[in-house]
Amino acid sequence: LALLLLLSAVPAQALACELEGGQVQEANLYYELDSSTLSAMGRGTLERVVEQSRGCEVLFVVAGHVDASELESNPGLSQARIEDVRARLLANGIAQEDIIVRDMKFNSPALPTDADVREPLNQRARLVVVVF
Repeated sequence: LALLLLLSAVPAQALACELEGGQVQEANLYYELDSSTLSAMGRGTLERVVEQSRGCEVLFVVAGHVDASELESNPGLSQARIEDVRARLLANGIAQEDIIVRDMKFNSPALPTDADVREPLNQRARLVVVVF
């Protein structure tokens, strides 16, 4: 019990990094159509990635994406998805200077489609974690 209390008092940054330097982790965080609120699956993925990176010197790169149908109907959606992920990272203790963002809009889709096609695989934020 004393060891548990001691470990719970150690700040996350003081924990030993379990990832290897030079390692890159990538994850897609999915959204519903026209939404900037992360899905339950996306929240779980983000929490897992953040937890794995605790105690490590890391850089988070967040790229916001939309599918072809969202691009025209909601031009600011990819940026809103970026802000959603950034806010969740900050709330989990990730420093602002450790987060880089890229607004990809419909550039670099996971699955290329025609202009008005809805594709759930493209309704996402791409999270890349670089371990130093």
